Amino acid sequence: MKKKINQLIFVLLMALSLTSCDSDVIYSEYQPIDNNTWSYDDPKTFSFEMEEDTVPVKIYINLRTSTDYPYSNIFMYLSSDFPNGYKDKDTLEFFLAKPNGEWLGEVNGTVIENSALITKGYLTTKGKYNFTLEQAMYNDSLPEVLDVGITVKYLDLDEFEN
Repeated sequence: MKKKINQLIFVLLMALSLTSCDSDVIYSEYQPIDNNTWSYDDPKTFSFEMEEDTVPVKIYINLRTSTDYPYSNIFMYLSSDFPNGYKDKDTLEFFLAKPNGEWLGEVNGTVIENSALITKGYLTTKGKYNFTLEQAMYNDSLPEVLDVGITVKYLDLDEFEN
């Protein structure tokens, strides 16, 4: 019996390790939104280290909402701090539903997951990168937002041409 349990654990660990590997991901993190209500004064900061110079990347903003999210879009502020001292702040708008109300993104039960490519290019400096997301809607508190995240992936050089 103990041998079967050990075999089952081994098989589960192998399956998990094979399905969880995504070799092109440099960094990926989601941060939960307290009480599923994103307040304007609750910025989410994401930090990661680059160990090499001149890395071609794609950067995505990820958002999970419920199907009760009351809007078809969301505005966010993205503040970027680079290891060379450069700082930037952008306002981003993401469309989450079509004009007919159909949700964009991946719907799983009552959760909608959206991922939007915000840039592709090069991170040219070794060191720590910080990205901070803030909700920028007219509401002080934005209901039915579950998680927000950032994913950084390696970019294939042939992707620049597309």
